[in-house]
Amino acid sequence: MKLHHALAATLLAGASAAASAGDLSYTYLEAGYARSDRDALDNGNGFGVRGSGAITDSFHFFGGYERTDHDDFDLADWRAGIGYNLAVSDNVDLIARVSYEKADYDIIGDGDGYGVEVGMRAALTPAFEASAGVRHRDIDFDGQIACIAVVPTPPGCVFAAEADGSDTAFYVGGQYKFNPQWGIAAEVSFSDADNRVFLGPRISF
Repeated sequence: MKLHHALAATLLAGASAAASAGDLSYTYLEAGYARSDRDALDNGNGFGVRGSGAITDSFHFFGGYERTDHDDFDLADWRAGIGYNLAVSDNVDLIARVSYEKADYDIIGDGDGYGVEVGMRAALTPAFEASAGVRHRDIDFDGQIACIAVVPTPPGCVFAAEADGSDTAFYVGGQYKFNPQWGIAAEVSFSDADNRVFLGPRISF
């Protein structure tokens, strides 16, 4: 909790000093490199596409797709939902989101469920914004069996257990803006089951 409080205080302090930072856009599209480091699997590399669209000043919809290749296994995730953004200052927003989540994992199968997220976005300077938060999702794989350890040749399970699709991740991210429309976005997330990285260009509208 101390870490969360420190991050929140840093974002608030930085945004207060950036009086000319401007509005945070909730209508954007981004695509780029994705990396996933999952337990019992080799690191996977792939791509991701994410976007958001403002409905009103306080509500937005969002979605995303990410696919990574872990040698003989492919992992794909979809999410789509609605978010609420509350301005706590001219340059800082609190965010709450709910989403439908779907997973397609070669080593388990298909599953779907829900996600919830609470976070913060802050325009620290006119060119740089930061974000941080907690994201939880619960995927139902209908009692399917997941590999705890795998062998690459031939691909198969060494140990297996009932798939558990519940996971909570802490994330931090940011965007560097070349101009009001174009920027580079990055995000890293950490959880017990999976660490992820995303990096790519963002276009805001």
